[in-house]
Amino acid sequence: MHWVDRGPEPPGLAPVRNRYTPRWIDYYESGIGDRPTDSHWRGFHADLERVFFGICAYCEEFTPGEVDHFRPKSKFPRLVYSWSNWLFACHDCNQAKSDTWPTIGFVDPCATSVSDRPELYFTFDTLTGFIKPHESLDARRREMAEATIRELGLNDFHHMRKRVERLVLLSAAMPNVESELTNDAVRLLTYFTSRETQLSSVVREWLLEQGFSLDLFLT
Repeated sequence: MHWVDRGPEPPGLAPVRNRYTPRWIDYYESGIGDRPTDSHWRGFHADLERVFFGICAYCEEFTPGEVDHFRPKSKFPRLVYSWSNWLFACHDCNQAKSDTWPTIGFVDPCATSVSDRPELYFTFDTLTGFIKPHESLDARRREMAEATIRELGLNDFHHMRKRVERLVLLSAAMPNVESELTNDAVRLLTYFTSRETQLSSVVREWLLEQGFSLDLFLT
């Protein structure tokens, strides 16, 4: 999971938020009326897809994607139409998360604080593709990382397999660490480590293990 700058909300969202948010608040906070059935956030799917480069905010895989409410609608009705609460997520991660919200919360892919960015929470076993909490985390952050991995199923077999397949592909294409990097090699590694490319976090982890410095190709 890597950090994404969501940027400013798209034009046209404010009137939608003002019109439809009250009924969600009425139902979930005051028990008034029927459960709302509107889903106008879907009209902003393309805006989220562009910001996230078509990559799931959680598993980092390319996906047609869905609009995920990071803080669930049923528990945070005031944020139903809040741009700051929307993520681009694959169907599997979105469904696994559903309306779950642990007391400690989840790691936020769009954290506003640099110290809360997701790269600081996770690391990988690059032989198996297993994602795990970073060893440097304190108890509270470790609990948050563990909840995120567990509840979203980030170590489900198909996710682990894709990470390993990505590393196998890169390993076959890249030069030896002791070789002088050619321009083509730099372009290759820049592509694989870019946040605009799927599964870049596990690639970065693997490159560091191989003795590469990421300074040359990180943007």
